[in-house]
Order: sequence, then structure tokens, then C-alpha cells
Amino acid sequence: MTTQTGGYVTDVAYVAEFYGDHAPAHLNMTAAAGGYRPRPLDGPFAWCDYGCGNGVSAILLAGCFPDAKFYGVDFLPEHIRTAETLALRGGLNNTTFICKGFADLTPADIPALDFAVMHGVLSWIDEPTRNAVLDDAAKRLKPGGLLYTGCNAMPGWAAKVPLRNMIYSLSPDSTATLERARIGLAWIKKLKDAQVKYFRDYPALAELVDNLERLDPRYMAHEYFNQHLRAFYFAELRMLMETRGLKFAGSATVFLNMVDLAVPQALYEEFRTMTSRNELEAKRDFIRNETFRRDVWIKAEPVKTEEEWLTINLPQIFGTLKPLALIEKSVAFGDVQLSYEGEPFDALMGALSRQGVSIANMDQIKGIDALSALTRVDAARLMAAGGDIVAFARETQAAKRGKKLSIPAVNRGMIKELGLKLPKVPLAAVHAGTALELPNIDAVLLLALVDKGPAGAVESAHKTLTSEAGDIIIGGKTLSKADTVTLLTQRLNTLDAVWLDKLIEVGVVSAEN
Repeated sequence: MTTQTGGYVTDVAYVAEFYGDHAPAHLNMTAAAGGYRPRPLDGPFAWCDYGCGNGVSAILLAGCFPDAKFYGVDFLPEHIRTAETLALRGGLNNTTFICKGFADLTPADIPALDFAVMHGVLSWIDEPTRNAVLDDAAKRLKPGGLLYTGCNAMPGWAAKVPLRNMIYSLSPDSTATLERARIGLAWIKKLKDAQVKYFRDYPALAELVDNLERLDPRYMAHEYFNQHLRAFYFAELRMLMETRGLKFAGSATVFLNMVDLAVPQALYEEFRTMTSRNELEAKRDFIRNETFRRDVWIKAEPVKTEEEWLTINLPQIFGTLKPLALIEKSVAFGDVQLSYEGEPFDALMGALSRQGVSIANMDQIKGIDALSALTRVDAARLMAAGGDIVAFARETQAAKRGKKLSIPAVNRGMIKELGLKLPKVPLAAVHAGTALELPNIDAVLLLALVDKGPAGAVESAHKTLTSEAGDIIIGGKTLSKADTVTLLTQRLNTLDAVWLDKLIEVGVVSAEN
């Protein structure tokens, strides 16, 4: 561990993931809902990921916004090599990845920023390094710029901290981190199975152990074996940000911005009468008992009137990254259950599952056209709270099939580089300005469909999968060639019938005549 890394794990790479709440449209939606003006996305802008890992979010967003500049900073050379390889594979010329400690960044490394994001970083580094990254981001943010922070939260981590400290102490720092994770997981599994008193007193920890067993071991290595680990109360985060000129704009987890969904019914009146969002967040820490916070901060003042609030929210665009058949019609928010059955939800969901539409233009949707502008905003936000309706950067057009398909270079590169390394492959939805994930087999099939057409897709995908991944194993059973071909044929049919129109609409692939 070195001062440059702030005590962060350096001997194993982090998992490669796309974070949808890092997308500029999502950050803008959060800001607008909180009464702050969003950043313009119709021209050049600058975005930076501090602690970018393998650079997946930066790469996919760069593929969506060719006129913008995307930066990633990380002190692990392996992360930067992977990010640069993905950028090269994707044919991108608007990304820059910097292998430096946060305190070593110079003014010339990164320009003034519209957006800055940091996932987990604040919890995993020491205080001097934490101050260095926050100082750098706050200094570079333009007036009106947005900062996303994701970090471990209190009091949700209260029972986990002693458990983490115990497993950290089981092996010396000189032991390989993945081995330390294996040793730690094996021991806490024994404790759970023995139903020792600590697990009886904190029953949620049993679910934690089960989740850790299912996850990639690199996740546990980075989450639990950094030299420093810090979980924050909201009040602590607020102080860190306000001393740097940043105000709380809202939670990146949409439903947490809505009192009726975020708190028990018995406390509705208490929370509705609060005049300070800071007070609400401080009290909500204990109501939700979250283990991880996702917050958006801004270098700006809020708008003053309801008219201004409506003006900045009407241009917000919403759509779906799933076909209608796969969208959940009922969602639980803890103790609160919300149904999206009936009007205006049926009409809105049907329309948004076909194309992305701004709230301003939702008045053209039958069944929505009679609603006031304010009610349309509320309806769109309620649906976004469920997670299947998401913020888009642009309005999209309903899919039109063509004689052949093409795929953006960024998505070809992602499938080629990560298609056989990850269970799910993130792909740029270039029209929507965000990304979605497909199971790795479906991603390989999609590329085969683009390159070989329907007649040759299964054979091409089978060749790719078996030559590079070896045997195909499902449920512990090794599939024969005939079974594999049957499986691929079924998956291709589902891809065509259920998914292809959506993938065309959002720009994962394009249809051409």
C-alpha cells in the first residue's frame, strides 16, 4: 500500500461494470427534480470518473456522445490498460485515461468539468487522499457542474464494520488480496452456518454472506480489504461538500427523493412538513438503514419558483431499456408497494416502451394528453422510481426493421473484449445516451446476427463460444453440440422476437436497408 493509492487494494483489478446513475442524463434528471438547472447535452461537455476502474462507464458514454470528452483517473495500471484497450477496440477518440494518484493530478490533466463521478472511492481511501480527490473535483467543476458520489453509508454499515475488521485481521497485508477474501469469506460462512450470537443479533448479515458467495471474489477484495474503510452519515458528507461550495441536489436512487416511497406511511406528515432537504436526508439515514448512498451534488443555487422548476423539468426525456413484456408492473419500495397498472401508467408505459419522449411532448400521447404539465412530471418521476423507466439524453424513434443490421464500433469492441469474460455485457445505447446489459451468450449472438445474418448467426456464435470459452455448462451440465445449437437457436429467436426492436430503438444496433 502506498501514499499515492491512499491504502487502496492494488494487487487485483476491480470488476468491470457500467453504472447507469453515472450517465449525464440521469444526473441531469436528479438535479432538475431537486430544483437545479441541468447541464446541456446537445454540444461538447466534459465528464470525469475519479477511480474509473476498467473504464467501462467512460467508454460506453463516450460512444454515446462523440462531441463530449470523457476522462478516467485511476492509480492501478491494470485498470488503465484495460480502459485504453476498450477505447482502442471501440474506435474512440474522445477518451483520456490517466494513471495517477488523485493528489498528483495537474491542472493540465483534466479540463473544467460539467460532470464528475466517484463510485465507492470516498469509502476506500484514507483522509488525505479523500480530501485530494474532492478538492480536485470541486476545483474543476464548472458553475452548475454536477458531482456524483457513491459511498458506504451509516447506520447501515454499523453491523458490517466489526465483521469487516475481523476478516481483515485474519491474514497479513502481505497476503494476496483474493486469498484474503477467500479466507475471510470461508470464516464468516462458518460463523453464519453455526448461527453464532453475532449473526443471531444481526440477522441481515446472513443475507450479506449469501450475496458475497454469489458475487465475483474481486468485489469482496475491493469492498472489504482496502487498508481504510469509512462509512458516512449524510451530515458528514454534507459537510465535506459544503466546505467545497457544493450543495445536495438529490439522491441518484430516484425513489428516495419521494417522501411517499422513501418513508413509512406513519411518518408521511412529519416528512412532508420539513422545509430542509438536509434535515430530511439526515433523518432518512435511520429510516432506510442503507448500506450505500448514491448522491448528486451541484455547484449552483436552486431555482426560485415553481414555474422555473417546471421549466427545467419539462425537457427531461424518459424511455425504457427493456421491451414492454419485461417491465415490472408492480414494484416494492421496502414496505411501500406501487402498482403501475391502470391509467395514466398504461398509456405512458406503452408509449415509452416504444420510444423515448420528453415530458413536454407527452401531451401528444393518447391517455396522457389531458394531464397538466405538472401531473405529467409527477407521473414520469413515479415511473422512473420503479427503475425500468430511465432518463434518456435524446428522444428516440420507434424501431423500424431493415434488411441488415450494423453495430457501433464501441459495442463491437465491448463484445469482442468482454463477451466471454463477464456474465453480462454492457452495451452503449447510443441514441438514448446510456447503456444496457445483455447476457453474454445473447451479446455474442447479437454480434453474430449482425455479421452473419439470421441464417449464419447460430453457427458463428457456436464457433466463438466453443473455441474461446470451451464447453458450455448450464446448471452444472456440459452441453453437447446438438444441445448447444438448440440453446443458441432458442436464444436467437427470443433475441429477435423480444429484444431486437428495443435494441434498434435505443441504438445498440442499427437497421439498414
